[in-house]
Amino acid sequence: MIVCGPSILNVKDIKCTMIKSFIKDAIESQDQLLVKEAIPQIDSLLLTTSDLSEKAYLLLSKSSCFAILGEFTFARECLESALQQDPGSVNTRLEVEFLRALLFQRESNYIAALEAFTSILSLYSDRLCDSELRFMYEDIQQRRAFLLVTLQQCSSAIPILKEVLSYSLEQDVRSHALVKLGYCYVESGEWILARASFLQAEALGLNKDQEGRFHFCMGMASFYTGAFDDARKQFEMCEERAAEYGVPLLDVYAWLSSVSERLGRVDDARRYRQLAQAT
Repeated sequence: MIVCGPSILNVKDIKCTMIKSFIKDAIESQDQLLVKEAIPQIDSLLLTTSDLSEKAYLLLSKSSCFAILGEFTFARECLESALQQDPGSVNTRLEVEFLRALLFQRESNYIAALEAFTSILSLYSDRLCDSELRFMYEDIQQRRAFLLVTLQQCSSAIPILKEVLSYSLEQDVRSHALVKLGYCYVESGEWILARASFLQAEALGLNKDQEGRFHFCMGMASFYTGAFDDARKQFEMCEERAAEYGVPLLDVYAWLSSVSERLGRVDDARRYRQLAQAT
């Protein structure tokens, strides 16, 4: 029996599929070296296809690559080119607007990013209701919630954070959202809710970059809910790792003095008052 190998067409299809898989993995990894390798691969595919929707997809991928590299001007040029390839496609327009919003966020232009994500929800509400795009809706809501906290618009962030916490989230993302919710409750003086959020986040595990502000705010929430032993533990941790956490020692000593007084530790309270005065 003669066994025939794959046709030339199939070989080309397989190679194209492998290249697209590499491009996708490079973008998802956010690895700059892989992304740099992906860009010429995208260019080679652009030269071999005449399909407009395919060209748009490849240009959107190229934009993502440039965004990861911090080359935002090139990223925006690719978005415009993608839109020109397939201007009648709602999906292409939606993807372009989403990537534009991500560019604002990468540039730390948080107000523009928030406005852009909010606009997407309004303009594409019907499309985002489709189950196949549920992931994008949830991603947008998560980004909006975190941006609102960054912009100190906590009252607006709270209901969105609660919605986000109803999603199926990775453990580290859930912890991050709970910490953000706790910060919002601290801002509004809802100490019981703040401490409950912090405790849930702590049980899941904290991101390293959250620890400083977390322990300080957890100390405040514990103090105002009468958990003075825990408050002392949190502020002592801040004192021990003040340089690492970036928390002001003056404030830490002031809190430790107040906590020590509530615990009846008169000598400690006096010592921390003296340290605060000397700082």
